[in-house]
Amino acid sequence: MAQETNHSQVPMLCSTGCGFYGNPRTNGMCSVCYKEHLQRQNSSNGRISPPASVSDTAQQPSEEQSKSLEKPKQKKNRCFMCRKKVGLTGFECRCGNVYCGVHRYSDVHNCSYNYKADAAEKIRKENPVVVGEKIQKI
Repeated sequence: MAQETNHSQVPMLCSTGCGFYGNPRTNGMCSVCYKEHLQRQNSSNGRISPPASVSDTAQQPSEEQSKSLEKPKQKKNRCFMCRKKVGLTGFECRCGNVYCGVHRYSDVHNCSYNYKADAAEKIRKENPVVVGEKIQKI
């Protein structure tokens, strides 16, 4: 009997009049018109969401995980040593951390950046080795 009732139903057109066939589950609208209808409702209310199907529920956890992994890093606004809020007055060290006025010096916060090697490399680049030509003495 259930199969007979499925065959006896006449396909109905979309209730918005677009010309496509509608579905009773989507309030008599085609899929495109129903999506537009939901978007309009979501923008006005922000509460109504489309009914979840079996395939949608399987994809939602993976989407939530990817969103949590893709959080943009916030700008560092606390001292790395004492966690004091520094705001615009923070000092960024060459080691990559931000420090307050008390911990801004490299010897105070035990900086891991090698200033000596950096200075030696800078001197090597700016002052290339010059070898004079040998002069023949007569």
